[in-house]
Amino acid sequence: MKPKSKYKLVAPDGGWGWVIVLGVSILNFASRSLEPSFGLLFGDLLKQLDVATTGASVIVSTMDSVVNFSGLFVGPLIKLFSYRKVAFCGAILCSCGLILTAFANSMAHILASYSILGGVGVGLAWSSTFVAMTHYFSKYRGQAIGLSMVGTAIGFMAMPQAVQLLLTHYDFRGAVLILGGIALNGMVGALLLQPVKWHLKRMPINTEAEMQKSLLNVRVKEKRDSSDDVEVQRSLLPGNPKIEITLSDDTQKNSMGEKRPQLPRITSSSSMAARRRKESVISNISSMDFTGSTVHIASPLESDDEEDRHSHCQVNSKGHWLRGKKNDFNENANASESQESSAKSNYWKRVVDFFDLDLLKDHIYLNILFGLSIFYVAELNFKMVVPFFLADLEYSKSDVAFYLSMTAIADVLARIVLPPICDRIKITRRTLFAVASVFLGLSRSALAEQTEYVPLMIALAVNGFFRGATLINFTLTIAEHCSLEKLPAAFGLHMVAKGIFIVVLGPLIGMFRDVTDSYSLCIHFQTVFIFLCPLAWGIEYFVLKLWPKSR
Repeated sequence: MKPKSKYKLVAPDGGWGWVIVLGVSILNFASRSLEPSFGLLFGDLLKQLDVATTGASVIVSTMDSVVNFSGLFVGPLIKLFSYRKVAFCGAILCSCGLILTAFANSMAHILASYSILGGVGVGLAWSSTFVAMTHYFSKYRGQAIGLSMVGTAIGFMAMPQAVQLLLTHYDFRGAVLILGGIALNGMVGALLLQPVKWHLKRMPINTEAEMQKSLLNVRVKEKRDSSDDVEVQRSLLPGNPKIEITLSDDTQKNSMGEKRPQLPRITSSSSMAARRRKESVISNISSMDFTGSTVHIASPLESDDEEDRHSHCQVNSKGHWLRGKKNDFNENANASESQESSAKSNYWKRVVDFFDLDLLKDHIYLNILFGLSIFYVAELNFKMVVPFFLADLEYSKSDVAFYLSMTAIADVLARIVLPPICDRIKITRRTLFAVASVFLGLSRSALAEQTEYVPLMIALAVNGFFRGATLINFTLTIAEHCSLEKLPAAFGLHMVAKGIFIVVLGPLIGMFRDVTDSYSLCIHFQTVFIFLCPLAWGIEYFVLKLWPKSR
């Protein structure tokens, strides 16, 4: 009978994974394609409600805050259910938020339906699709995520034209109702997100290589253990009794006047801190004189009385009975306090493990969160401001829709062309993101100074290309730094960080626009936010890489 060959399960990196890409594209198109058309769709209603750019900024910032704060629950929800179920619920909530917004007559109604309800739906759907993609792809992860974003980019390209057409033939309410129906198609994309365990590939394991790796790990561990102090723990009696060897209080001397060596305590209780010594334990014990020493033996007894649960006896080295006693009240009180403190510690540890909050101890991860979050604030506000900026230049709605479509076309081009290149070059995703963000900021500042038709169209196209080049590595920056097991929690904490930054800084950009009464200055202000990302990461690189070498 032939022995069964060993194998391990790995990501499919293709196969049904490409169907997952299609499902994610459909879900992204249904839930996120309306983002750059917010000003075009809600502009007339916001004017009727007499709210300026600050009001629009509050609506958009609130929605994205909810989108990102929902990420705190995405990791636990995916653990309890699955990314397919969470994405399906997100698609339903996103559609319901749009449909209910059709009946809005106040700012509060828009915030409740569009920002909060729709934001929860978008957050659940977006996070779940990213987790699904990272489970299905390893080698071609960048290319797959770039292709999955094509659905979003196509939505960015087609939705401005669709919104302009719907507003022409219907009013605001009719247009939003139709868009809410389109968003229901996200459920189809969610249903395609099958569990990855159905499609994992078997890869044979090189047994000899694995054994060598295991031996290497054992040698490293032995070397590490030998450098530590020796820990003495023994279990000598049934029921895990506790053996304590101590000296009596009186210092005894032999006939020659020499002090007898003291015998250290030996315990098998795992709750006590192990005593560490530099010398060999066996050689120490063999050279000691046990005459006159005292041995304490604690053995658990079966008793209904809490005080009788542990009995202690004291014998000398010849085995004679010396003394027996019970635990006193103070010992029981200390034990109960210790148990209560241990219970609280265990509860907090369970919370930390459930949400993987130990990620917050990683300073590099925190710096990544800062850079991505500050960039996202600028990106979000730019999408909201551009339609108002173009309208302020006295372009018609059809011209605004055309400009937004040109930006989306360049975005799609970058998402299709660049991912295969990024997968093959030996540069980290974080570095690629930082470089692309610098060019994106420069292109947006150049855009802010344009007023003529052709230069404006060229600037928007260049901006769209660098936007796509930046966003294809946006989420991969997190995936590159964290393990696959930590990824849902890492991405959830990343979304929460973005939400906090949006709440604090989002309305600030809108207020800056209203105070300066200039959309150009507002776009330059957003560029400053973008540059803070590569600046923070550059400082980290200098501190961790260059500064120690210079010392």
